[in-house]
Amino acid sequence: MEDNKFIMKRLIIGTVLLIASVEFATAQLNYALTKVVTVVPLESNIGTSKITDGFVNPTNFWKSSKECLDRSVSIDLNANFSIGGAHIYFLTQNSFAPRTFEFQYFRDGKWRHFEGGVVENNYTNNVRLVFELPQRSPQVRVVFPNSATVIISEITLWGKDVPQIGAGVEVKQPEPFLPENHWICVNQVAYNLNASKNFTVPTAQSDLSFSILEKETGKVVFEGKLKNMKGDFTDFNPPNAYNKEYFIRVAGDGFEETDSYSFVIGKHAIQEMAYKPAVDFMDDARSMVGSHPSAYGGTAWRDGTYYTYEVPSMVLLYLSNPEKFKEMPVSLNWEKDKEFIFSAEFSPIKEPNDKHAIETVKSYYTDLPTPKSMNVPDIIQCIRFGIGWNLINPISADPSGDPLGWQMHSQTIEQFAYFLYGYPAFEKYVSDEFYQMVLDSTLVWWDKSGLFEVIKTIGNPKGRHCPGHSIMPNLLMYEVAKRENYPDADKFMEAAINQTQWIIDSIDWNDPTVTKGQRISEHKLITGLAHFQLNYHEEAPKGLAEKIHEWATVMISLSDNEWDFRRFDMAENWTLPGYNEAGNVIGFPACALSVALVMDAGADRNRLVELAYAHFDNFNGRNPANAHCANHPKLGFEGIEQGWPYGDPRMDVCARIETVRGALCSLPGSEMYPFNPLGKPRHGEGWTVYNANWNVSLAYLNFHEGISSPMVLRYIKQ
Repeated sequence: MEDNKFIMKRLIIGTVLLIASVEFATAQLNYALTKVVTVVPLESNIGTSKITDGFVNPTNFWKSSKECLDRSVSIDLNANFSIGGAHIYFLTQNSFAPRTFEFQYFRDGKWRHFEGGVVENNYTNNVRLVFELPQRSPQVRVVFPNSATVIISEITLWGKDVPQIGAGVEVKQPEPFLPENHWICVNQVAYNLNASKNFTVPTAQSDLSFSILEKETGKVVFEGKLKNMKGDFTDFNPPNAYNKEYFIRVAGDGFEETDSYSFVIGKHAIQEMAYKPAVDFMDDARSMVGSHPSAYGGTAWRDGTYYTYEVPSMVLLYLSNPEKFKEMPVSLNWEKDKEFIFSAEFSPIKEPNDKHAIETVKSYYTDLPTPKSMNVPDIIQCIRFGIGWNLINPISADPSGDPLGWQMHSQTIEQFAYFLYGYPAFEKYVSDEFYQMVLDSTLVWWDKSGLFEVIKTIGNPKGRHCPGHSIMPNLLMYEVAKRENYPDADKFMEAAINQTQWIIDSIDWNDPTVTKGQRISEHKLITGLAHFQLNYHEEAPKGLAEKIHEWATVMISLSDNEWDFRRFDMAENWTLPGYNEAGNVIGFPACALSVALVMDAGADRNRLVELAYAHFDNFNGRNPANAHCANHPKLGFEGIEQGWPYGDPRMDVCARIETVRGALCSLPGSEMYPFNPLGKPRHGEGWTVYNANWNVSLAYLNFHEGISSPMVLRYIKQ
């Protein structure tokens, strides 16, 4: 008979999985679900989240505040999707359904008309439209000309196959979630010895006792008490923990004895369980030569773009523990990849914004110097691949509706700084000729791409333009320039100083649009500031240390909850509105640990470190869904008993990230916090930047735990 320790937990979450699978099996994907809605005029934006919450009933609607000449309701899809049709549900209590309206899509900086998107002489409450030609767009809007009061219950957006009215929506909103047993939400993968170790029991109504047991023997090895739904076993550091698994048992408050998923405890165990899937992902997701012959977006990694940070993240990870990557088995082969590219078997698949991809990858294998050796660590081969691709073709355009279009983006050129700085650590694998080509091009392109200037752009939640992203690259180039006896080395330091001064003067940490609101790119600013203060405190602008401490204070205040989870705000948003923010959650440890490295010992520093480990835990399952971030945990992961249950049901679309080893997917949004496992899930789809952020946080965990020193970012011992 099956061990009953997980039966109840599996029964509960199995219900969630069944609901999800039925929905996905019977309907196409509603791209609008949970996405952010903006209404113009602005004063009518209150309650707009109900337009995309998936519920159609007389009590669930948004109502315009007044009559106006023209009104638009726009939905930000977060990425480019091919939209072939829509449903719109009106409520007509005390009003009539709008007679005339039009669906439009956004492309190349302009709103454009869908063919078949105009509705005239409408007298129905629920309207289904099938556009004559699907259009790719990151944003869709409905325009109501000369509109009186408009009451909208729901808008759904579909691909080329548009279902009938009623698909993808529910009439009855779910009852409050009533668990049948305790939920014990743990890091399913690993806890580190001599580090913060916590879990959450959101079903606990009192400070219950808990026990930790060995999985193999059932022996109780640690006991404690919950406090405000949280359990702390930081002091449990078993001397012979290797090759053992543990689980947590809780009973009381009306629930019978319940056991958690199992986990391991070990020295640097979080990192040790992550290295292989982290590298496997970067291997598989390479454009053209990875696991799929395509290059969605046209850069070196499928679904990558100028701001997705793949190369920098791998350089940081490698520098944080080079010996680990030297001892990992080599799976990539430069010669075999070259042979494949020029073989009859190579049949590339056309994808958006990949117009130079085939020429670029062929040039990489023919026009650049060959590697020094064919036995090069996979992570170094990936770093070289990304830099070589950008060296050949630094021009790109983000495929997710970026109005900047095709150009040499500053964040593309920034990647060269990480390679150039780290070169002494891997020069045995990469030729000096290759290095010199990158150096020469970087010195020409740095000024051309605006990296000596103060960059004042603050991007939207997509994550394209995090303020201060140029600080760390300029400091790295300062070291490169000194090493190469470049006469204008001080220009890089001056650029870093000026950019940092602007941050000190202009950024308010109480405004979430410049912190968690930068989503997947937030860490670029915070780690850059911390790096400046730690390694160049004498050159740093006055006030930087205070600015960093202010950030810590705000983040700590936003994290006072049972999940030790840094919220978006203290109003109603636990997470970034409308977005899958898995990359932000796994990127936050890098922010917290980098700041902790420059703080004096004390309560605030300790709390930041605790929050960093808590976000690794959240990523690994300590969250309201009790699920790991990966939707396909069997693809390259270890130790995951419950993966993310709401992945993208489409298995052959876009960048094919859902088929890549080590791919991450999604995590709970505000709809599931503080504890509602049946809340609407955010968009379930992987992205290379999620894995890049994982790399960065693993690197800073290595710095924090002393595997290497963060001083390696100023000086590499040769």
